[in-house]
Amino acid sequence: MEEDEIKNFIFSNNEVEVYYKYLVGQDVWYFQKNGGEFSKVYDEFKKFISVALGIPFNNISIVGSAKTRYSFSPNKRFKEFCDESDFDLVIVSYDLYKDIWGAYRDISQQSYLRGYASKCSNVFNGFVSIKDSDDTYGNAVLEGWQRKVRTFKADLQLKFKISHDINYRIYSDWVSVQDYHIRGISKLRDDISNEVN
Repeated sequence: MEEDEIKNFIFSNNEVEVYYKYLVGQDVWYFQKNGGEFSKVYDEFKKFISVALGIPFNNISIVGSAKTRYSFSPNKRFKEFCDESDFDLVIVSYDLYKDIWGAYRDISQQSYLRGYASKCSNVFNGFVSIKDSDDTYGNAVLEGWQRKVRTFKADLQLKFKISHDINYRIYSDWVSVQDYHIRGISKLRDDISNEVN
């Protein structure tokens, strides 16, 4: 996947087509760059996460620059995946979303919650974003999540060669996933069009 090819596709197709081709499709640049049967590796990865987290296989998806090589975020404008990039992983689970959002809400009512504005914005977009290195504030839900994902971190590095921080984006439902990404694609297209004109 080259940047010009992706840009041409974005300008030649509607946002839904872009979403299906690049964000929920089976092609994952991160696995392609290592050669081999990347589609099979992606399936193995999703199965691994499914078993480790107890999330249905089809409720797991890689997004972001790990998926396409280039970021579709309007703020990053096709920034290429690099050593400092996060590996964005979508998990669709209403129960997990509700639990982590509830933990953030409880923490914010008792003390300072770092990144409060960003967390609030994410909740309005139907997801919470969490890494295994985030502060747990002594909250049992966040500590439990952190313990769980840390148990398989080394396996992700050995089996799938993922050495980047994983940003778990836990969505309440697939409609929220699609809405969020389609709005981002639309804004990215508008920003680039305005830049050119």
